[in-house]
Amino acid sequence: MVERVVVGPWKTNCYIFSSAKKECIIIDPGGDEQEIASRVDVLNMVPVGIALTHGHVDHLAALGRLKTSYANRGYTLHIAISPADRRFLGAGALEAHKESLKSSAIDEMAFFTVDAAELPKADVKLKEGDRVFNMDLVVIETPGHTPGSLCFYSEKEGVLFSGDTLFFDGVGKTDLPGSSEKKLRESIQKKIAVLPPETRVFPGHGPFTTVERERRGNPFFRSPPPEPLKSAQPKPRKLARKIIARAKPAVSTKPRKVVARKVATRVQQVISRVRGKPAKPVARGVSQKKVAVIQRPTTRRPKVAARRSGKKKGR
Repeated sequence: MVERVVVGPWKTNCYIFSSAKKECIIIDPGGDEQEIASRVDVLNMVPVGIALTHGHVDHLAALGRLKTSYANRGYTLHIAISPADRRFLGAGALEAHKESLKSSAIDEMAFFTVDAAELPKADVKLKEGDRVFNMDLVVIETPGHTPGSLCFYSEKEGVLFSGDTLFFDGVGKTDLPGSSEKKLRESIQKKIAVLPPETRVFPGHGPFTTVERERRGNPFFRSPPPEPLKSAQPKPRKLARKIIARAKPAVSTKPRKVVARKVATRVQQVISRVRGKPAKPVARGVSQKKVAVIQRPTTRRPKVAARRSGKKKGR
């Protein structure tokens, strides 16, 4: 069972997932803790923990208030996150969030109240292959958007909670502190692209998608084009000097026989123009004088149009 609740100023997708009858887990409570708790009550379920796909504030802003609210009702909610993103929880976490929000030019007070002293620390550190609170969810490490970004995959249900690693026709930002476009691309190609194509993907923002659709249209599922190799050609000025030097040699190095043959060929071409016949190729070793003698035009007497009959006129 998957239930979505859109929360917070950045419209984060908070999910309620259950593979049991009465127990569920909450994924990425980015705000509006009362609305999240109300939706859990409507489903008549009891949360056993909170799992975070990564440590950005828009995915955990309601964490402290939600945990306190359930503690007052007699429920203990454990918090699970990747060790690589543990700096976003516990003592000093607010400073880490302010640094991240400052790089995006966003006011941190849009997420935190004035009396927010600190965020609760993590109770469970999630790693590759772990099961999330004994639910039918397996952890897939997908660093890139943050060093500790995670995806939660259920093979039985055919669903993937991708956080900010993968969106509908897009991916998470990679210009934030600790982000890496190269690692994000590797995570998608090696960890998500290999999942069954019918797998439904529930991202941290926006509508859901499928692995098959993203394979067809998402450029991060394809390898980037290789970088062009540096040219080993000489610089333009040096190349121009070489061409000029080859085109205009200082002294002719051709043999005299070759020059004589070219001159003879030229003479033959001139004669052929006068006679109106195509020029014949000049054989090697034929001198200029012999060509002039052979190709010298001759004058022929015109043929008699009609023979004399031998009869005199008037006879």
